[in-house]
Amino acid sequence: MGSTRTMLILLLTGTILFNVLFWKESLGVNLLLFSIYSIAGLQFINKGKQLSAPAKITGLCTLLLAVSVIVNHSLLSIVMYWISFFAMIGFVHQSELQLFFYGILQSFSNLKMDVFKNGVKDISSTSGIDTRKIFRYFKLGVLPIIVLGVFFSLYYSANPIFASYSNSLFSWMGNVFKIDISFNRILFFGLGLLITAMNLWKDQVSFWVGKNRLLSETLTRTRKVDSLGLGGPTMLGLKREYQSGVIMFLMLNVLLFIVNIFDVNFIWFNFEENPNYNLKTYVHQGTHILIASILLAMLIIIYFFRNKLNFFKGNEKLKWLTYAWIAQNGILAVSLAIRNYRYIQFHGLAYKRIGIIIFLIAVIIGLVTMYIKVKEKRSLYFLINRNTWAVYLLLVLSSFINWDAAITKYNIFANTKRSLEVDVLMYQLSDKNWYLLKQYTDEISAKGGTKFDALRFDDSCEWKKKKIQKRKENTTWLSWNYPDYKNLQAMELY
Repeated sequence: MGSTRTMLILLLTGTILFNVLFWKESLGVNLLLFSIYSIAGLQFINKGKQLSAPAKITGLCTLLLAVSVIVNHSLLSIVMYWISFFAMIGFVHQSELQLFFYGILQSFSNLKMDVFKNGVKDISSTSGIDTRKIFRYFKLGVLPIIVLGVFFSLYYSANPIFASYSNSLFSWMGNVFKIDISFNRILFFGLGLLITAMNLWKDQVSFWVGKNRLLSETLTRTRKVDSLGLGGPTMLGLKREYQSGVIMFLMLNVLLFIVNIFDVNFIWFNFEENPNYNLKTYVHQGTHILIASILLAMLIIIYFFRNKLNFFKGNEKLKWLTYAWIAQNGILAVSLAIRNYRYIQFHGLAYKRIGIIIFLIAVIIGLVTMYIKVKEKRSLYFLINRNTWAVYLLLVLSSFINWDAAITKYNIFANTKRSLEVDVLMYQLSDKNWYLLKQYTDEISAKGGTKFDALRFDDSCEWKKKKIQKRKENTTWLSWNYPDYKNLQAMELY
C-alpha cells in the first residue's frame, strides 16, 4: 500500500474532486471522470497486488456503466453504476471475497473506526506525533463538532426560521471568503469524504472474508452423533423424508404437466383473444401468480436437497422426478414469455413488459443452476452466489440500452394489433424521448387514433421540454449526456 502521506493526498484530492464534479450537477461526464480517478487510486494503493476475477469484472462493469450513464442516462444505469462501484471497492481491497453481497458490505466496512485508528497510527509513526495526543484532540475538538453538526441538521430541518437565518449566515461567510458555503454544501463535502475514504481505506481484518471462508459451493457429508451415540438421524427418518419427496414431486409433476398441456395448446399454438376475458389481466395477473409458483418450486427443491438426501443411496428416483419438475418449470417460464410476447403484439412495449422478459431470463438461469445443484451435490451458497452474479451481469447488460428511446420507436413503428398507447409515451417514459415525440408527431397521431389528444400531447411535450431546459440552465458541461444533447439539438428544429 502507498505511504500515509500519499493516502492523505489521494483522500483530500478525491474529496475536492467529488465536490467540483458533482456539486449542483446531474450525472454525466463527471461520473466517468470520477470513476477513472477512483480506479486509478485503487490501482495505485494496491499496486503489485493480483486482482481477483470479481474485482476485474466489477471494475470493468463500473467503467462501462459510467459510459452507459453518459450514453443512456437511465435510472437503471445509474443505480447499477453505484452498486457496481461499491462492489468493486470491496473486491479490490479483499481478493478472497467471492459472494457479490460481501463485496458491497466490505466497502462499507472500510469506514469502521478501526480503519480510522490504524490510519491515525500510520500518521503518528511517520510524523513522530504521539497517537494519544491525536485521539485526545479528536475527542476535545472533532467529536463535539460532529455531534454539533448532527443536532444542527435536525434543528435546521425542523425549524424553517432557524434554517433561513443559518442560510443567511452561510451566505455572508461565503461572500467574505469568496467561496460557496451552505449547510447543504458542507453535507455534500462530507459525502465526498466518506465515498473517497471508502474507496481508499482498507479494513485489514475483514469480517466478511472470514464469513466467505466458511462457505463452500460443494456439499460435504457430515455425520452428527445423537444423544445415544448412534450416529445422527435414523435411516428410517431419512427414508421417510425420501418417500415423502418422491410422492410430492410425482404429484407436482402430474399437476404441472396438465397445466403445461393447456398452455402449450392454447398459448403456444392456438392462441386467440377471447372477448370474455381481459388480455391485460390475463397476462399481468396470471404472470405474477405463475412467477410466484416457479419461485416456490425452487424453494421446495432447496428444502429436499439441503443436505442428507443428496447422499442417500437409491435417491435416483427423487432426482429424476426433480429434473422433470425443473424442466416443466422451464416450459412454464417459456409459456410466460409467450404470454408476454402476445401482449406486446397487441399493445407494444412498456417498462413492466421488458421487466418480465429480464426476470424470466433470470428464472431460466436459476433453473439451470438448480439442476446443477441437484446433479453435482452443490450447496445453497452455490445457488446464491452464481445467481447473484448472473442477475448482476444481466442488469448491467440491460443498462446499455436506452429503453425510453427503444420503447418509443418500437411502439410507433411496430405493427401492433391495437391502437398506440399514447399515454405510455407521454407520461410513463422520461423526457429522453422528447425529440422522438416531436419528430414523429404525425405518425403518433395516425396510429393513436381516438386515443390521441393533440392538446394533451402538446402539453406533455411542453412539460418535458421545460424540464430539459431547466436542467441545462442549472448545469455545466460536467453533466453532459447524449439524450439531453439529442433533445437540445431537436429544440433548434421544433
